[in-house]
Amino acid sequence: MKKSVSYVAIVFLLLSFTASFSHSSDLIKKRNTGILVVKTRDTNGNKLVKVPFNLDDEEYETNDKGKKRMQVSARETHTLEFGEVKGYVIKTPENGIHEFDVEPGGKKVVVGIYERSGTTTPTPTPKPTETSIPTPKPTATATPKATVVPTATPVTKPTATVTATPTPKTVTIPWQMFHYNAQHTGQSHYNGPHSDTVKWTYTQSDITEGTVPNSISIDSNGTLYVTAANKVLALDSDENLLWSKDVGGIGATAISSDESTIYAVGGKVLYAFSSSGEKQWSFTEPTDNIYGEPTVGSDGTIYMGSWDTYVYAVNSGGTLKWKYQTDGSIAPLASPTLSNDGNTIYVGSGDRNKDEGGTLYALNSDDGTLNWKKENLDGARVSGAVVGSDGTIYATGSGRVHAFDENGNKLWESDKDTASSLTPSLSSDGTLYVGTSDGKVYAINSSNGKSKWSNPYQTGPNPDSTGNPKDPQYGVLATIVIGADGIIYVGAMDGVMHALNTDGSVLWKYTTGDNINENCPAIGPDGSLYFSSADKYIYAIKDK
Repeated sequence: MKKSVSYVAIVFLLLSFTASFSHSSDLIKKRNTGILVVKTRDTNGNKLVKVPFNLDDEEYETNDKGKKRMQVSARETHTLEFGEVKGYVIKTPENGIHEFDVEPGGKKVVVGIYERSGTTTPTPTPKPTETSIPTPKPTATATPKATVVPTATPVTKPTATVTATPTPKTVTIPWQMFHYNAQHTGQSHYNGPHSDTVKWTYTQSDITEGTVPNSISIDSNGTLYVTAANKVLALDSDENLLWSKDVGGIGATAISSDESTIYAVGGKVLYAFSSSGEKQWSFTEPTDNIYGEPTVGSDGTIYMGSWDTYVYAVNSGGTLKWKYQTDGSIAPLASPTLSNDGNTIYVGSGDRNKDEGGTLYALNSDDGTLNWKKENLDGARVSGAVVGSDGTIYATGSGRVHAFDENGNKLWESDKDTASSLTPSLSSDGTLYVGTSDGKVYAINSSNGKSKWSNPYQTGPNPDSTGNPKDPQYGVLATIVIGADGIIYVGAMDGVMHALNTDGSVLWKYTTGDNINENCPAIGPDGSLYFSSADKYIYAIKDK
């Protein structure tokens, strides 16, 4: 009996040791490797199967689902080169070659996009309104109701104010700041492209997953200003890099009204550069990332929001004018918005990563004092605002668009689940366009809040969704922009830029290599549409 018990004990110890060794081995492997997922598609989003590719001089091919998953060494630079496919030419990445690295235990997705050879993309004819294809709606998790923190006393005593010389109206600049202008309508005074013809794509080898290109601004010469790889880049309309400067992080850019100064956010710091790239000053007051993109007033004041819960007003010389504390962090794509007369600044507070905030504020733009506020519009996050030509303020919260007059009186709210927490877009014909977290686009009448389309437009599923709420299955998580002719441009988690007619029918689609999220596209003076994707590229689409 004793021998039997001893034998069982020895076997148990051996099994425990084996399991422990195996677990330790897995941990060591995880620390030293990451996952690479290679996907191959055509420009219409269809999967291409059995496509050859070369990884670090080894030959592989995607499977019958157009996909290949494999382990690669972490923290090493790898080179992937896509092979030839009969009847197609590689479109993305440029020349078919992509260099990358992966963090230990992390995942990297590389998508090869092919276009049929010997064909050109004709200008599509607008289709009749298409019936939305029912798609599975992700299960929504209720956002806990946040406790509204009493509004802190703002710093109302300004430092020495630098008075700017009156300059030309912002409408003369093709895309001065986030969402086009200080009222954040999102509609350009130039037409955008009517076809998906690629003018160029741009990337740099030092762009990492955490430093992909952010929102873009464009001056009258067609020069693009964008942060990527912890730098601010100036690119001409032909893709040539004019200059780049280190800013230690990424964020949005903006242009002064006389176009002599470029403002760029680098993490917690706001920088000012001359249009030729000389640094003028840096503003370091924020204690956390500046996610609320900078807005430039006609007097030269720069307004921005930070994750540290403050709205900052910065004089054109780089000194603090005032700051005001809200009840929650200022989230990405929630840039402060100016009234038409420039006397009031509107800002929405909160971010779902902190579950606090949910208030829309109207502040005196001169000294930061509170005019009015609307609490509990959302349990956690209110969008940036849009101001109409009549002064009406539109913002989203709790899955609805809310409209207020200049005194804070509520005019209407849209139906439930017709909006997410992103800044709406406002067309000159009075239509508001909003995207949702389940991938739908709604057209809403700005006079009464009613939907204009019989069915919302449905974008596609995220091909890399894991079911994790931070990796959503669907979603329009980039702001919508509008051409002068009313064409709507929608980037989504499906990695596709969707161009829609005013009736919601599809004009064209262009598939990138990864998700399009948390940035704002821009339209240039030559009619080019510029936008970035999580695949680390900036895309320029222009009619021939």
